[in-house]
Amino acid sequence: MPLTFRLVLTYLFVTLVGLLLVGGGLLALTGRYLETQRVQQLQAQTAIYAALLGELAATPAQLQALASPRPGADLLPVDTQARLFSTTGVLLHGDPGLGPFPSRPVLSLIAPPFPLPASQVQSRHYAASPITGAEGPIGVVELSRATTAETQLLAALRRLVVQATLVAALVMSLVSVMVARGLVRPLTHLTGRAEALAARYGPSGSSDPSRSRDELVALTQSLDRLEAGVQAYHARIQELEQMRAHFYRSLSHELRTPLTVMATTLENLAEALPEAQRSNLALLESETARLGRLVDDLLRPPDDGRLRLLTRTSVDLGELATEVVAMLMGRARRAGVTLTAVPSPVPLSIAGDRDRLKQALLNLIDNAIRVTPPGGVVSVQSLPGATGAQVLVEDTGPGVPEALRERIWQRGIRGGDPATDGSAGLGLALVREIAEAHGGRAWLEVTKASGARFGLEVPYKVR
Repeated sequence: MPLTFRLVLTYLFVTLVGLLLVGGGLLALTGRYLETQRVQQLQAQTAIYAALLGELAATPAQLQALASPRPGADLLPVDTQARLFSTTGVLLHGDPGLGPFPSRPVLSLIAPPFPLPASQVQSRHYAASPITGAEGPIGVVELSRATTAETQLLAALRRLVVQATLVAALVMSLVSVMVARGLVRPLTHLTGRAEALAARYGPSGSSDPSRSRDELVALTQSLDRLEAGVQAYHARIQELEQMRAHFYRSLSHELRTPLTVMATTLENLAEALPEAQRSNLALLESETARLGRLVDDLLRPPDDGRLRLLTRTSVDLGELATEVVAMLMGRARRAGVTLTAVPSPVPLSIAGDRDRLKQALLNLIDNAIRVTPPGGVVSVQSLPGATGAQVLVEDTGPGVPEALRERIWQRGIRGGDPATDGSAGLGLALVREIAEAHGGRAWLEVTKASGARFGLEVPYKVR
């Protein structure tokens, strides 16, 4: 059964019960009030009538003589019946249709010589009052009145309560439908979202089109399917992680083997070459060793995805920039670009990973050479900053379009021509990662109509 229908039934049931209780209580209070008012009014009339008869008759004999003409009877309301009884319960005057015996109010005021039954019509109210003569009680007067008016009034009120209950039930049905739909709508939306997520992350066919009509049951089923889908997705992630680890192990082995061969070959060549040529070969050996360390680092990715620094040593960032410029001088010359270095006037000692910082500077300067046309200039300046050592790389290339000035720091974004620059879209992103790993920063300045200036800053102290 749909939750909406159950909520409507619940609201309707509560409304009907509440209205019936209120209406029933109102009818009961009204009936009791009318009965109390009628009895009090009848009691007052009885007392007045008894006092009148006590003034006219002083003895029982006189009262019996007055019974036939019924003095003062014309003062009573039309629907009121009067009966006179002696102190022993004998009917002196009254309507025979009301019975030959006294009513219960009369029996409570007399002392008959033997027990008498009460003669009382259920649909009438009764009141009795003693008639006091010169020598004491000489009789009892009884007044009774039919309850027809009260019965008719209560019947009209009962019909009114029933009609009001039906109208209220109809109005409440409409209101409860709107309220129930408003309450169920978030559940339905949540069920749809759970179904969509279960279909997205779960295996094929995980969503069940035959959903229960009960919104709560449907939500439970959707959450169960979503849980199963998330578990399957998690298992898939673990499987991919195992595949990734296997891939890195295989790739590491495949890359270390040729690097080891290169290093061994360079060592053998160094022994065979003259002393004058060994300096050039030493540079190759150094870079091969650095490449081996970078391969080891790259093929051991951290769990949090952040770049790791293997070791921190004291590094002069200015000297390191000059060293990188010397390494790339031949490439700049072949590209027709003038590469200049402006050294720092003071040492720029920092604590950092030398290999990573060298990699960042290589990427920055090499990127500037590639985007600078023949005849252009690339200037590398080292200087002390307010909070850290800085290296500024400025080129006279075409500059960076405004739309790419933030995106070039993302992986996969290349600032030059992808068909000719040979980059893989990782250079500047890696520069920023290395700078931030050291607690520093990397930025871009556009200061002229053409060209760009990139900056790298590493703090003097380790954060």
